[in-house]
Amino acid sequence: MFKNQLTQILTLVIFSFIVLMAIRLTLYSFYPDDFSNLTNSEFYASLVMGFRVDMITIFTFSFIFILSLIFIQAPKKRALIALVWAAILNIIFIISFSDVLYYDYIHRHISNEIFNLGDDFDIILGMAFGSMLLYTLGAAVLSTAFIYGVYKFFSKELKNFISGKKSAVVFIISILILFVGIRNNFAGKSFGSSDAYAVNKVSSGNLALNGFFTVYRTAKSSHKHNLMDLNKAINITQEVQRTPNAPFVSQEYPLLRTYSKKEKPKYNVVIVLLESFGAEHIDGFTHYKELNITPYFKKLSQEGLKFTNFYSNGYRSIFGITSIFTGLTIPAGAQYLGKGLELSTLSYLGNVAKQNGYSTISMQASNRRSYRVDAVSALAGFDEYYGAQDMPNVETIDEGREPLTGTYDFNMLDFYRNKLNTMKEPFLGFAFTDSTHSDFHLPSAKFEKYPHDLKNYEGYLNALSYADYSIKRFMESAKKEPWFDRTIFIFTSDHGSGNALNSIARKYRPDDKPLPSIEHFRIPLIIYAPKIFKPTEIKTLGCHNDIFPTIVDMLGWSAKISTMGNSLFDENITERFVYFFAGNLIGLITDNGYIKYNFKDIVEHVGDEKYKEHLKELLFAIDTAEAQLLEKNKWAK
Repeated sequence: MFKNQLTQILTLVIFSFIVLMAIRLTLYSFYPDDFSNLTNSEFYASLVMGFRVDMITIFTFSFIFILSLIFIQAPKKRALIALVWAAILNIIFIISFSDVLYYDYIHRHISNEIFNLGDDFDIILGMAFGSMLLYTLGAAVLSTAFIYGVYKFFSKELKNFISGKKSAVVFIISILILFVGIRNNFAGKSFGSSDAYAVNKVSSGNLALNGFFTVYRTAKSSHKHNLMDLNKAINITQEVQRTPNAPFVSQEYPLLRTYSKKEKPKYNVVIVLLESFGAEHIDGFTHYKELNITPYFKKLSQEGLKFTNFYSNGYRSIFGITSIFTGLTIPAGAQYLGKGLELSTLSYLGNVAKQNGYSTISMQASNRRSYRVDAVSALAGFDEYYGAQDMPNVETIDEGREPLTGTYDFNMLDFYRNKLNTMKEPFLGFAFTDSTHSDFHLPSAKFEKYPHDLKNYEGYLNALSYADYSIKRFMESAKKEPWFDRTIFIFTSDHGSGNALNSIARKYRPDDKPLPSIEHFRIPLIIYAPKIFKPTEIKTLGCHNDIFPTIVDMLGWSAKISTMGNSLFDENITERFVYFFAGNLIGLITDNGYIKYNFKDIVEHVGDEKYKEHLKELLFAIDTAEAQLLEKNKWAK
């Protein structure tokens, strides 16, 4: 007989932890080669992360039953509640163990593709009662025994049922424990799949995660990326990416390419990703009337390599970060980096930089956990990471204008410069600004050239003015540093922003005509190194996905990487493209126009009609190849 309801509840909770950890160790024993690169300390650290993942999983799907069982005393009612609880836990166990078996096929945890397995139900049924028959029978027997055992356990009379004020105290304490356990993080965003990597190794994350966790954390996808036969899709995708400078090197990983080491100077690279710097608003890049909002940025573009035909691969900040760090577009419906995309093996910019002898650093002006960039940066190979909490305030701020979240751009950029001063050369840095994100809080009224509002277009223009001022101060200070002449600066944006001809903006551009909707994806790109490159305006079509291979090519790195982009300096590419994702749409831009597709119809096409079918075929090929290779874990080695 159990002493009280707590001992009864804890018995089932502890048993659940034991089962999930046993499944994890089964994974390890089934596929030891996949985890052979983990040292002993990394192995145990990964198990600790696994315990945290299991805690989130168990507490998330148990809290309602735990809280109910604290108060309900009647054995029959307790048994019925426990029966439902046991059934849910049993589903968690079955999916987690099935994931161990499924791991053999793709060598990563199952994610939202589980919801598409109904298309292969006959195959699954055949396996369940064929090669997997023993597992099927074992699961049926153990599931029945488990559920029946829990029912019997909770049917027993309790010796000392906790009631009254004591039960209220127990209830409150339980809520706190469950809340902390589910969040599993004391600051910022809750624990995500990218946080499960105890060390920057795919094997660490694979050991820590459980299949049920990865399924429910990536459950929102509903798109089926089977627009074309996969082999045909791969062939078409290879053809448009083919170049002698980066040949394809693997049949098993068909988009994996190798860049051979070239004897080039080891220049530093400093990336600044600018929040919401849509090209249609930016002086020097806009096709509309210039508003003299970003004069210094325009000056930089005139003194560097100015790319005027450059686009984002998505419409959110984390999509841009994902593309820059990995060189791929997030497939429609898939989770972004930090929320599940990392379950597949990817090529990472920071890792390649380190393999080529570079120091790495990443930061953002938002709080550390914003978009989980802390975990994402670690995954991508950046050894140091900082957020707003780490950055001292050096900006002059008018009274009452302290930022509500994050920090002002100049605080981060000045912190960035100071950190670069401490880095061992050569170094690769990444920094993401924030002040041009709504709400448009500014440190001083002196930046309010237009009537200021925290959300509207005029507030955005004022925020751009402040960002331009911050960039000027950063660059003019950087020019005095000893590493400046050996450094290549890359300025681009995470995505576009709004409409430069909306109702408010129209009064400043009354005579301008609307441009195609794809203009909202166009962003600036400046590669600035006055001692290295001569000022040039470049109209080569490009996108976020091209930044990674461009850096590899520009610096002569040795690398084996898979990206959905090419070096912007490679003259052997016959057909450049931008493959983008926008909500329920995917799209493709080439020099012959663009199309948008909603997984049912082409919803927009601009360009010569005779190229429409070609654009459609190319989009279908690229989308199918990328999404299915990621799903099969055949993207990168």
